[in-house]
Amino acid sequence: MYNYHKWKRVVVFMAKRRSDIRSAINKFRFRRDGKIYYVVYIDRDPLMGERLSKVPLIRVVKVTGWAVYLDDGDTVIPLHRIVEVRDERGTVVWRRKGWL
Repeated sequence: MYNYHKWKRVVVFMAKRRSDIRSAINKFRFRRDGKIYYVVYIDRDPLMGERLSKVPLIRVVKVTGWAVYLDDGDTVIPLHRIVEVRDERGTVVWRRKGWL
């Protein structure tokens, strides 16, 4: 039998995690301290395989409830693939829970 209440909790948990990622990205995206911040995400390329890539936050034009859109008009990064935000020196300023 399908357990509706268990499924509802999972959906709420995932939505909360996405909103945490979204608020962290917006926090560093609109910060005016002169530093450059980078989003580190899981990039899945058929030729290169799965790897971590980074993109500067100044290239982000829009953050929605499920994805980050870049200024090239073509690249969309789903929020569930974002694992870290780093500053220009490579110091981790935000890390997704459960990610080492």
